[in-house]
Amino acid sequence: MLPLTLAAGSAHAVPSQIAWADTGVSGGPITFTAASPLCTSGTVRDVGGTIGIKMQHTCADGSGTFEFEVIGTGHFHFSAAGTGRYASLRGTGSCSLTQNQDGTVTRSCHALADFDNVAPSARITNVDVLIANRFSRVAATLETSDNVQGNAVSYRLSVTAAGHALGHAIGSTSGGSVAASVRVKLPKHVRRFALSLKVSDPLHNSRTVTRSLRVHR
Repeated sequence: MLPLTLAAGSAHAVPSQIAWADTGVSGGPITFTAASPLCTSGTVRDVGGTIGIKMQHTCADGSGTFEFEVIGTGHFHFSAAGTGRYASLRGTGSCSLTQNQDGTVTRSCHALADFDNVAPSARITNVDVLIANRFSRVAATLETSDNVQGNAVSYRLSVTAAGHALGHAIGSTSGGSVAASVRVKLPKHVRRFALSLKVSDPLHNSRTVTRSLRVHR
């Protein structure tokens, strides 16, 4: 396990690795042990989920609860259902299972995480539409930054018109202003289109802003 630099309640460090282990038997009691910044031990309840595994951890020291749930094949994240000092714990990771000789099973989990549930800021400015014969180019200046200095911000700029997705551009930035453009085919009858900007930090805290613009032909 990598060195731990997180402090509960703090959102001033880049994400770091944390790890813990759940041990128990199917249908029986499950306990966990962990290192800082998590509590040292507690109990686990498998609460399921609509698409897979969801684990609720309750700290024995009364500091709160955190939930780790599946978001894809072998990929998990901390949910927003955490309580106490874990209410702002966010991050993603994975788990693996080991069958022990005494009949118990150990589920070892690790995640890249931080106590940070704040999404980056986002703004669309200086939009230009360069109209050609068949295709046009929508160019915009994007302004974004994360609340944690040093965190990269990923972005997706999408263009829609009349309810149809016309194109998108993706990228990442360390913050500030960045130029992005999307090559689209604007239908002849369209007089307005929408720009949608979604930004996310390394913990997948995200924010979406939209802007509607008129097409000048």
